[in-house]
Amino acid sequence: MGVVGGFVLNLTPCVLPVIPIKVLTISKHAGHPRRSAYLGAWMSLGVVAFWSGIGLPVALFASVTDPSRIFGVWWVTLGIGVLIGVMGVGIMGAFSISLPQKAYALSPKADSAWGSFLFGVMTAVLGLPCFGFVAGALAGAATLPAATIMVIFTSLGVGMALPYMVLALRPQWISKIPRTGPASELVKQVMGLLLLAAAAYFVGAGIGAILKSDPVRAAALPAWVKAWHWWAIAAFAVAAGGWLAFRTVQITRSAGRRACFGGLGVIFAAVAVLIAVNRTAKILDDFWQPFTQETYQRAIDEGHVVVVDFTADWCLNCQALKAAVLDRDPVKSALRAGGVVPLVADCTSLNAPGWDKLRDLGQTGIPLLLVDGPHTSQPWMANAYTSSQVTEAIPDGRRSGRETASR
Repeated sequence: MGVVGGFVLNLTPCVLPVIPIKVLTISKHAGHPRRSAYLGAWMSLGVVAFWSGIGLPVALFASVTDPSRIFGVWWVTLGIGVLIGVMGVGIMGAFSISLPQKAYALSPKADSAWGSFLFGVMTAVLGLPCFGFVAGALAGAATLPAATIMVIFTSLGVGMALPYMVLALRPQWISKIPRTGPASELVKQVMGLLLLAAAAYFVGAGIGAILKSDPVRAAALPAWVKAWHWWAIAAFAVAAGGWLAFRTVQITRSAGRRACFGGLGVIFAAVAVLIAVNRTAKILDDFWQPFTQETYQRAIDEGHVVVVDFTADWCLNCQALKAAVLDRDPVKSALRAGGVVPLVADCTSLNAPGWDKLRDLGQTGIPLLLVDGPHTSQPWMANAYTSSQVTEAIPDGRRSGRETASR
């Protein structure tokens, strides 16, 4: 997905017009097809290095600090959402975003490996006014493992560098590059709407942090309050898909392109609605009880196995694990079985009681799943897990004298 996203960036008005110019510059300095490929490879490495360089601070931040604590501050998460929303509106044309003029004056000479490398770096830099989605990518990636962050951003670089590498090998294909116009503007508009969808995600998480600071009050919230931001996300995603389909029909007479991009827009909108419906259905069918230390201890004292899911609205890993493991059989059936008490420690707010429990367990962040029982001397814990691991850990909580491993 990172490679695909990076490739799509080349279709924006900030980048598309300069692709032929950059490739012809490389070819002019090369003078020979083999050297053109050599310099093109170095230019492509420069593009990849730029995106890896953006991801590196985020990866270092995620590895040396606990991003959970940052996103647990409601005004930080809310502020990130507002910033992403402003970027989205700007990309769609409400206002222009440009770099300082000195940045446009920098033009490394692409007649050597190092010069071509810097040429590639500057090519990526000058496209930044059209790359507002980076704000959403940076915020969303901060809660992921450092290695995953680097894979995502390096993949973005590979996707963006791909046309330069191909055209350096085959300069005669430059004539096939589409011209800037309504289609490239459409790419920006769709990206802007998707940024607004990302903004709705973080704004919803920020508001959720306020509403969920008290677990008792959070449990009493009506379902529509818990689900509203999923429908806001879906609304912007539907707008993006619908606008893509509508404008494609207007822009081109080609039946193939209309079917391809129009169909893609319809599918995208339909998937967004299905996700919102699915999330709402799970909220209505939520069998998880709110975590408090008193509820936890009472369940243990009564001889039950306790399963605690430490999660948060802004935690992408948490949402993915819940959808892939906890909300599906056989784990879902095991959680509903007699003698098992599933608790959700919603850590969206820093004031949530789940944070105190995490400290007691010697854990610093989420996601985390805990399985404990009256006869276990050590609870089973995992930050990442499979269905089989969870179903095996739940019966262990019922076995007298069994010490389960902490993972």
